[in-house]
Amino acid sequence: MKHFLTLLCALMMVVTSTSCKTTAATGSDQGLLHPDQVFTVTDDDIARETRQINSTLQGEWKYNGPSVDVKGKNLIAGMGKAIAKGKLKKKLKKAFKKVGLDKARPQFAFNEDGTCAIRMLGTSVNGTYNYNPSQDKITIKWHGVPITARLKRDGKKKMHITFDTDKFLSLMSLMGKFSDSSAIKALTMLIDNYDDVMVGFELKQ
Repeated sequence: MKHFLTLLCALMMVVTSTSCKTTAATGSDQGLLHPDQVFTVTDDDIARETRQINSTLQGEWKYNGPSVDVKGKNLIAGMGKAIAKGKLKKKLKKAFKKVGLDKARPQFAFNEDGTCAIRMLGTSVNGTYNYNPSQDKITIKWHGVPITARLKRDGKKKMHITFDTDKFLSLMSLMGKFSDSSAIKALTMLIDNYDDVMVGFELKQ
């Protein structure tokens, strides 16, 4: 019996030792990764993700009419957004006509690499953009000057890009063609009479 127990103990020691060595060797051979290696995000990962997001906007988008959006709980919101937006859209359409946007229709071109171009009223401006679809937000930048807008998709071939009214006036001034005083008054009226109004363009591909 003693011989049997001794033999059994020896056998267990051999198995345990072999198991440890095999595990160590296997781990060494496979080069197990640490958690910080598994979850590291590289610049290439960020660039790849950005290109994928930008690809959803890629292409040329043409003016299809004015667009109005309302935010916040104010007098306009109390009227009902649908009614308020309809009334403001009519005013905006008249103002756009005075500026000449109904004839020289704006065009927005977005590239996958984050560059963009806007053609409006005979003027073309190139810049860069950053699009955040989870927040319906786009920031367009020219010569270091950012202009943030709300971008809402309406299917695959249509979208609305709207700006706070002061930023919209800045965009029009940037294009260098917004010199008609009557048009300025028509658009400024939106700023003076309404809070939390966003104006811009309905675009189609």
